[in-house]
Amino acid sequence: MTVDSPGFHARDNWFFRREDDGSVRIMAPDSLGPGAHQVVVLDPSTWASVVASVSAAGESGDTYRQALAFHETKG
Repeated sequence: MTVDSPGFHARDNWFFRREDDGSVRIMAPDSLGPGAHQVVVLDPSTWASVVASVSAAGESGDTYRQALAFHETKG
């Protein structure tokens, strides 16, 4: 991802971008007005917990480890 790219556009100006250190940057519209955004950066462990918790199986030690391993694996 380039520095200028906001990342993957999910919808309604919500963007997700994996950073070089494995963290995930989430940028979302802010209520301050057009063009204003909020930014949250989640470390890899927190991101894996989010992914596991919204999976069909829910979060357990096993689903968390699978999500973290998938996030850390380079193709």
